[in-house]
Amino acid sequence: MAAPMPQKKFYRQRAHSNPIADHTFEYPVCPDAMDWSIYYPSYSQSTEKKVEFLDVGCGYGGLLVALSTMFPEKLMLGMEIRVKVADYVKDRITALRQNQPGQYNNVACCRCNAMKYLPNFFKKGQV
Repeated sequence: MAAPMPQKKFYRQRAHSNPIADHTFEYPVCPDAMDWSIYYPSYSQSTEKKVEFLDVGCGYGGLLVALSTMFPEKLMLGMEIRVKVADYVKDRITALRQNQPGQYNNVACCRCNAMKYLPNFFKKGQV
């Protein structure tokens, strides 16, 4: 049975989130400490693949989903600061992976504040 796609109407949130506010985020201390297997379960931690496409402020993930099938060999990550919007993208990716096995394994979304923590995720020149 196909997994139901999430509906945006249940994930609505204000358009603005204060990036200076002290949100509670879990983030790596440095890029080498990042465990990408949480976001890309099909890829083992030992693989040399690295995230190459980054969508900061990914919104509802439209660009990520479109690019995922165009560049299936590239890992891509969306970063979103708004809780409900990031949850929607995560649920959307999960449903797409279940409905279309073998596709959308190269795309993920995390909730974080890219203004503060971007260097903690990626090495210089990685994205």
